[in-house]
Amino acid sequence: MSYQFPGQSEANLIAPDNVDIRKLVQLYEQDEDFDPYHFKPAGPVSSAFIRDDIMSKFIMGPVGGGKTVSCVFARVLAAARMPPCKDGWIRDRFVVVRTSFRDAERTVLNSWKQWFSKDYPGSSWTGGNDRPATHTLRWRLPNGLKVEAETLFLGIGDASIEDILRGLEISGGWMNEADTLASNVLRYMEQRTGRYPKKEDLADPTAKRVRTILGDYNAPDMDNWTYEDLVENVAPHRRLFRQPSGLSPKAENLSRLEADYYQKIAVAEPDWYVRRMVHNEYGYSREGLPVYRSFDQKRHVAAKKLDPIEGLPLLIGMDAALNPAAILGQPMPNGQIRILDEVVPGQGYGATRFSEMLVDLLDRRYPMCSDIRPWADPASQYGADREGGELSWLETMQVALGMPILIPANGSNELGLRLGSVEGELTKFIDGQTPRLLVSPHCKILIRGFMSGYRFKKLSTGGDKFALQPDKNEYSHPHDGLQYLVLGYRGRQAVTGTGRQSSKQGGWASQANKGRQIDPHKFA
Repeated sequence: MSYQFPGQSEANLIAPDNVDIRKLVQLYEQDEDFDPYHFKPAGPVSSAFIRDDIMSKFIMGPVGGGKTVSCVFARVLAAARMPPCKDGWIRDRFVVVRTSFRDAERTVLNSWKQWFSKDYPGSSWTGGNDRPATHTLRWRLPNGLKVEAETLFLGIGDASIEDILRGLEISGGWMNEADTLASNVLRYMEQRTGRYPKKEDLADPTAKRVRTILGDYNAPDMDNWTYEDLVENVAPHRRLFRQPSGLSPKAENLSRLEADYYQKIAVAEPDWYVRRMVHNEYGYSREGLPVYRSFDQKRHVAAKKLDPIEGLPLLIGMDAALNPAAILGQPMPNGQIRILDEVVPGQGYGATRFSEMLVDLLDRRYPMCSDIRPWADPASQYGADREGGELSWLETMQVALGMPILIPANGSNELGLRLGSVEGELTKFIDGQTPRLLVSPHCKILIRGFMSGYRFKKLSTGGDKFALQPDKNEYSHPHDGLQYLVLGYRGRQAVTGTGRQSSKQGGWASQANKGRQIDPHKFA
């Protein structure tokens, strides 16, 4: 996508690869003109980030990926998009926010001044030296309109973002190293945008003022607010641009780095650092070690929501007790298991309430599935008061579902076997490329568990020592359910490699889903 002003030709939008960007900028300086389009982005992702006109856009990438400079020019472009005022000038006001102004001087201000020095022609500079600074740029667009872009560099320090922004009328903002800022900074900055210039000062008071929030950061731990707000639960007016790994053939900004820049980092630094700063992947929680380090979000999570396919069996794996969870999936003809849904209500749900939620999902999403195959936690068979006529968790679920629920692996609840069943799905591939396990992106708790939540807890004894069993938390229950699903479907022999997988998969009848009246003791 390209953006064009009146009188500006398409050929002038982006400089060819063989053009010296500095000379172009100097040429425009001599003529008191500056064309922000004559800048060569670090790569396709950076270019798309700069050009996108969505309200709030963030770029995440490896160290040295050119993120800060991309924000510099995205900020300049935001000014050029603003409608003109009555006097013919285009005006906008941006706030650049860092944790402290000293941090801003050391990082983002240095990058800014590489392109726009304090004495940049037609500009004015005030402040600085450990206090807020303002740089006002003035240039003329190729269509003749003049631009006045005011940029305020601020540090939050001990103040709150509300105090920092109180009374400020701004056009937009830039959250530099956004992951280091509090989660509410984005919310308050969005609320303050679109207030400058005033409507009555516009040549056309009905014209839409451009509202822009920018953000740049290296991939943080997945506990960071950016994962939830920019990956999991993304508002329609927000978008995250993710650069490729520094070791990828598609890596950006390599022409401005040493040839072995990322290779040296990968050799010298620990895995958690390389994952974040080179491969541009959200990192593990520092509270523990992920159980499945083979999980690759780009490979094992589908690009869009997966829907059930008629004619294929429906697999269900369930964990019991007062933190129940169910994972639903289907086996594909090529051998892949697709995970389609998760039911994770949280703490305090007994078998009756949980079964109502599961039955409701089956009725809504899976009415076409007649072959349903559920497996459950072996412990779900026990705990009932037989003399008092009480049903176990498993029996209660069987009555509600109207079908038998089996225990995988002949009743074994061996942790190594369960973990190995899922690890095998993650590490094996069909035709060398297609993953054996594919998760629908709306299974957010399961994915968070894969990323970091389902983990071996770090011991308080110091050093890199971890517990021998996964931590019992909100992520462990759906992952237990996934283990029962995979182990139940594949079978113990297939998982351990001691025999071939049974084609009957437990002998499930195609009529298993018919009716809700059932005697649970027939299956106990």
